[in-house]
Amino acid sequence: MSNQRWNPYVLLQNQSVDEMWSTHFSDIQRKILFVFGQGFDVRMNLALKNLISICPNLNIEFWLIKYDEGKDSASHVYQDLIDENIEELSELLSGKRIVTKEIKLWSSKGKKKRRIGDREAANLISEYSEISSYTDIIVDISALPRGVYFSLIGKLLSLIDKFANGSINLLVSVAEHAEIDNQIQESATDEDINYLHGFGGEIELTGELDKPLIWFPILGENKISHVRKAFGKITEAKSRIFEICPTFPFPSRNPRRSDEILIEYHELLFDELAIEPQNIMYVSERNPFEAYIQLSNAVQNYKTSLQVINGCKAALSTFSSKLLSLGTLLAAYEDRDNIGVLNVDSQGYNIIDKNKVRNLKTESELFVIWLTGDPYND
Repeated sequence: MSNQRWNPYVLLQNQSVDEMWSTHFSDIQRKILFVFGQGFDVRMNLALKNLISICPNLNIEFWLIKYDEGKDSASHVYQDLIDENIEELSELLSGKRIVTKEIKLWSSKGKKKRRIGDREAANLISEYSEISSYTDIIVDISALPRGVYFSLIGKLLSLIDKFANGSINLLVSVAEHAEIDNQIQESATDEDINYLHGFGGEIELTGELDKPLIWFPILGENKISHVRKAFGKITEAKSRIFEICPTFPFPSRNPRRSDEILIEYHELLFDELAIEPQNIMYVSERNPFEAYIQLSNAVQNYKTSLQVINGCKAALSTFSSKLLSLGTLLAAYEDRDNIGVLNVDSQGYNIIDKNKVRNLKTESELFVIWLTGDPYND
């Protein structure tokens, strides 16, 4: 579709990231905001380290998002990894000021817990004036939970679109390594499943419940319980017509990955959910813009086909890498009135082998996804 916002697009990887930092930030007049998260993921500081090693004299401010998962989170057992990341960060930014932004991921009322991290992330910035002085904003999502970075990036996009006319450069960076992702396994899933703040797609509005709902679960390893939870939410409205389009990562770095995932999910998809084989989709694992284009086209095709019955709604759920998640974010942001993001979070994480994760850190690849600003203003 020629009218898609991010088509053409700017995606940078590894050496091309280095070249872009050097060229783009050669202008000393630039004022940069770097937003990143504190966590146990060993990739937390990789993008920042790369940037300041190439451009040590930038006029840059740092916002560090600290998120409270609650005292019962299984993630607390990895405090040693958090401490290692903080020590590394202190060495990288010795003498520089870091603004800490704290958010809670949970709200408790009695014995009932409700996830609020997505809303809190969006509320980190309440007005455009808080970001208007920056020429460039970089959001590094390497150590941020999905619900947090979806709502934060969505809020930044909406403010830049509304008030800046695309004049601020918004870039998203992420350090990727599939084996590290496989080593960090999510534990028990949330009971409270909802559409992310800012990405509701008007799916649950009373007046929209008569429209068919098309669900695109983007699958990754070891997420069968998450998919079952999301399916339960999708089918809450018993009278609603729905269709499921399981989406697999292909092409991928491991050419057999989609086949292996299909084997893992075979019983769930074909026996429990009765998926039609022709509904299976494939989206690019390592290119979020291509994933965005493919998902947007699929949703548009359904809307066109179902126009005779007043169209449809679409729900996207990502159970795969952060790169693929960004493709989901872009598709949902562009069609916010019709596409929602149904997120299934976990109550903690289990790392199979911490030393292996530490050793794999330096093999991670750095990606930068350029969303607004100079490349799109010519």
